[in-house]
Amino acid sequence: MKAFITLAVVCLVAGAFALDVKLSDEQTAKAAVYYNECIKEENISEEDAMKLKNKDLASPSKNMKCFSACFFEKAGTFKDNELQADVVMEKFGAIIGEEKTKAILEKCKSVKSDDRCDTAFALYECFETEKSKLVAA
Repeated sequence: MKAFITLAVVCLVAGAFALDVKLSDEQTAKAAVYYNECIKEENISEEDAMKLKNKDLASPSKNMKCFSACFFEKAGTFKDNELQADVVMEKFGAIIGEEKTKAILEKCKSVKSDDRCDTAFALYECFETEKSKLVAA
C-alpha cells in the first residue's frame, strides 16, 4: 500500500506543475525520497494521501497542506513561504514549454498567506486550476 501511495503522490506532484509530464527515473527516485521524508515530517495519513492523489482539494487537513509545503520545499520550488519562479521555470519550462509555464506562474505568483502550509497548498490549487484551463483551451 505504501508503494501505491508513493506512486500516487509522485504523479500528483508531476501533475501539479505539468500538463503531460514524463518523469525520468532520477526524478521519480527523488520524488519518492521527498515523499517519504515529508510523510514522516508532516505525519500525513493514508486518507489525506489518497485525497491528494484524487485531487480532492476540498477541506484539506493541516497535515495535507503542510505535506505540500514540505514536498515543494524539497523540490526547490518553494522556499521561505515564497514560490521560486526561477526554479519552476528551470524545472518545468523545458518539460511543458516556457509559455505554458509562464502563463501558470503569472496567474499563481501572487498567491501568499502568512502560513507556509496555507501558501503551498493554495499554490498547488492555483497550479491545478490554471493547468486545467490550458488543457481545456
